[in-house]
Amino acid sequence: MGSHMNLKTTRRRFVGVTALAAAGPPAFGAEASAGPKSIDAWGHVSLPRFMSAEEYLELMDANGVEAAIVGTAATCPNLTELSRTAVRYGNRFRVIGMPSGRTPQERADCVKAQMDCGFQGIRLQTTVAVREPELLDIIGKAGGTPYIEGIEGYRVAADTLVGFLERYPACVVCGTHFAGPTDPSILSRDAAVARLFGHPRFLVIFSRQGYMDPVSLKVWTRAVVKVAGWERLLYGSEFPVALWRDETLRSTQTWIDTAGLAPTAAERNKFLLENARRVFFSSPRPARQIDAIWNRMNEKTDAPVWLFQKLGVDLPEEAHRKILKAYLAKGGDARAGSYRDFVTRLVVDMAQKL
Repeated sequence: MGSHMNLKTTRRRFVGVTALAAAGPPAFGAEASAGPKSIDAWGHVSLPRFMSAEEYLELMDANGVEAAIVGTAATCPNLTELSRTAVRYGNRFRVIGMPSGRTPQERADCVKAQMDCGFQGIRLQTTVAVREPELLDIIGKAGGTPYIEGIEGYRVAADTLVGFLERYPACVVCGTHFAGPTDPSILSRDAAVARLFGHPRFLVIFSRQGYMDPVSLKVWTRAVVKVAGWERLLYGSEFPVALWRDETLRSTQTWIDTAGLAPTAAERNKFLLENARRVFFSSPRPARQIDAIWNRMNEKTDAPVWLFQKLGVDLPEEAHRKILKAYLAKGGDARAGSYRDFVTRLVVDMAQKL
């Protein structure tokens, strides 16, 4: 994410940096949150860094989100909370785990435990998928979904992922965060990448919209739409991380309009709702609570919360958790408005007491 300022020093420094954020351009996507029905194909449920299942449900209900597919990250590998989400709210959520462990065997055992407990799939970096293809086989045998992250149109893993799709005809592969935006010529000049993006069961999730360079992302996205069509595209909010960029859930949905993609009403409905409903929510996925030994918080990667990421404002997790809970208590992005404005008001109130 680049370098970030460390705000663990003084309150005055925190006030100064946050005031700079408030003085910036209008918040990305400040429009009203009311919008069409949708299914969120990528968000984060895991404590303490992200959101609880109940908090995410409130976000969904306030924004007309029918269901969501949620996972976590190395900064908060709370697989217990993810599993609880799948068990308690299986009609609204599918969960994506991660391959925790210090050795290939430990990671394989961890992935198997998650799939055995009804996880929808596993989040994998392209390099990991190539280095440890046995993880893909564990996912495939359970009828699960690899959620892939990487760069350059997944060039290094394209052959591996196509091979997975050929071996497991009932499975799909999802590419998160626009599936590695790069020069779109790779979609035709690299044969393996062309096969992957042309495969009918390779789905691309439009997520992390507000973080990437908007000009190059628009070029890449137009090329992906041309290759995949709206039938293989999914919408993802990346909440609550999207809040750290001062996005709203509504703005993550309408990014396609900002980018000038101009879908028809039917194409928009496929992107926002129908594709994810058909692939992930047309039948139940039974789940049971994962054993506590697989919680994996002992492997947590310590990192601050990258609030207002492009400005480099860092907050300790515990401090941000208090701010996030206060924001959600006020109604979140659907009712309390811009996260940046909310944080700024807190800072102004604090400054008046200095």
